[in-house]
Amino acid sequence: MQLADPRGLNEPERSIIEMLLAPDFPGSKELRAQVPDAVVVDTCDCGCPTVDIIVPRSAPRSEVSGPLAPYEGRVTPSSDEPIGEILLFVDEGYISSLEYVSYADPPPRDWPTLDRVELVHMRR
Repeated sequence: MQLADPRGLNEPERSIIEMLLAPDFPGSKELRAQVPDAVVVDTCDCGCPTVDIIVPRSAPRSEVSGPLAPYEGRVTPSSDEPIGEILLFVDEGYISSLEYVSYADPPPRDWPTLDRVELVHMRR
């Protein structure tokens, strides 16, 4: 759902992105530098917290071309829900989306707390 008034990242979004970008990898420094200027322009229609993000092209461009950053978050379930994943998408060197993949029905409406997220390196 496109936002009528694009907004900056909220605290849970910022915290999760910072966690996913905490390890050093080629292009991580530039992606970290994009976070303060990242703007949320769209939210998922299903009600989950997934957001589409635009970063001004004046921000440093990362060598990570995408579609995904090298680390993802694995979400430990609370109660009987299935395991979830958090993916950070990168398009042509710029952060483009933060996605909460969940197989729960209904999907979670909020980002998990960081103590429930395990950082996992994705081998590509």
